[in-house]
Amino acid sequence: MAVSPVRFPDPLPANVADVAARIGPDDLVLDVGGWWKPLNRADHVVDMLPYESRGGGGSIGDGAERFDKSRWHRIDICGERLPFADDTFDFVYCGQTLEDVRDPIGVCAELSRVGRAGYVEVPSLWIECCYDVDALPNSDRYPGYEKHRWIVHADGEGLLFLPKLSWMPLYEFVPRAVFEKFRSRQELWTLPWHWEGEVRAREWGFVGQEELVPFLEARTAEVNAELAARR
Repeated sequence: MAVSPVRFPDPLPANVADVAARIGPDDLVLDVGGWWKPLNRADHVVDMLPYESRGGGGSIGDGAERFDKSRWHRIDICGERLPFADDTFDFVYCGQTLEDVRDPIGVCAELSRVGRAGYVEVPSLWIECCYDVDALPNSDRYPGYEKHRWIVHADGEGLLFLPKLSWMPLYEFVPRAVFEKFRSRQELWTLPWHWEGEVRAREWGFVGQEELVPFLEARTAEVNAELAARR
């Protein structure tokens, strides 16, 4: 019987524990984009999909859900302001959402407006450049995840959103043998980003292969070299 490739549909436990440690017992917490896998500690959840079908991928964190249907807010986070006053929340959680949405820069501005601090998690740039990541047919023929619009890189200026363009399958930024060797290391799959005061975010717009290929080659080569040094 063939062995299924290693994939990680759930957050890294250390990241979940880190988030929990930063939330006080009386803190008011918002989860933005939590429909598929809501944060149990959230007092409010915002998503465009309904409360009744939440949790198809399970949930995040210990304990029972603190929110209920009355605190589930159905809106399009790219088309509407979040329905809260400035600085309403002590902590805002946004996991595995920004890579999917039309306007991540606008969403980050809203996270900053309604929250004092928080946590963003997205797939790592490295994993979005690897093949056979997605749990879907033909995933060995394209890098990263099928439905993601953005690749995200973190630097000294914050989060940089790179458009995930149609020519990506023409390149192999991470040798397949390297990915197979290290795919079981879950920390390589995600980019965790804690923030206070503001989620600094920007888009690298109007770019193509000439700009992005060297950038992606350089960023993935850094990780590949670090992995080789650890062997």
